[in-house]
Amino acid sequence: MRDTAPVSSTIRCDGCGREVSSEHLRERVTRLEWASRFRPIHITTLFLAPAPPAVLEDAFYSPEDSSGAGGSGELLEDLLDASGASGEVESRQAALTFFQRAGFYFAEAVECPVPPTDRFPEVLARLTPTVIRRVRHSYRPQSVVLLSDRLGPLAAALGSAGLDAKLLLLDSKPISLPSSDAAARARFRSQVQTLLKLTTV
Repeated sequence: MRDTAPVSSTIRCDGCGREVSSEHLRERVTRLEWASRFRPIHITTLFLAPAPPAVLEDAFYSPEDSSGAGGSGELLEDLLDASGASGEVESRQAALTFFQRAGFYFAEAVECPVPPTDRFPEVLARLTPTVIRRVRHSYRPQSVVLLSDRLGPLAAALGSAGLDAKLLLLDSKPISLPSSDAAARARFRSQVQTLLKLTTV
């Protein structure tokens, strides 16, 4: 009787390239579904962060009001304030809708949370060709703002791939995501505002 090979139970995630659980895949699909509801038809500015938070409800496009210190609610508030929309939105749903109508879209270079056991620079380096394809063929933004100094290598890779004209950098570097400190948030809003003004020049 002919032997049959055992069926592998491991699943490889398209977002991070790791072998993961079915729960990991479900959470990735959920994040993508949340984001797709607020994706502009034409993206004017793509805000690209390193990776999503470990807690699903803290994702940028989560319907939950993640307004705690350093959460996605604060980040959304800061980005809207930098765009001149401060005080014009009354709910998270309204804020995300305004963000969408402005032509803004938020995404992560690595589409899944990076576990503490992995080194982010190595993960990013492995997925950089995928990120470049997403920017060029899927997002197709007019401009890209990188939200972390950890994305410095990605800025260089995007430039080498001929996408340097789309990059909005400050002193030739990405800007850093702020802590919940008021001064840091104010500095971040000012930096984003400066970069957004470049899109109207």
